[in-house]
Amino acid sequence: MKFYHGTTKEIWELIKEEGVLWGKHSYRYTYLTPEIEIAKAYGNVILEIDYDPVGKEIDNYGFNPPEGETCWQFSVFIPIPLQKIKQL
Repeated sequence: MKFYHGTTKEIWELIKEEGVLWGKHSYRYTYLTPEIEIAKAYGNVILEIDYDPVGKEIDNYGFNPPEGETCWQFSVFIPIPLQKIKQL
């Protein structure tokens, strides 16, 4: 599936240097969204991520949202390799 992540040029350079998309918070995780417009709110560098949600402790993707709603953003708790990322 295709998801998006918005960031800045400076942070994108750090991501490439580390070799994975792996957020830096009090514990490490990365936000993804299926909506490119949401990603654009977080930076002018938009990354397209090839990622298949699995749930459990790997991510918190909402597989069965209520009717009329979508999972507009979720967290991934594992590093995402650069091979799965394309800068748009």
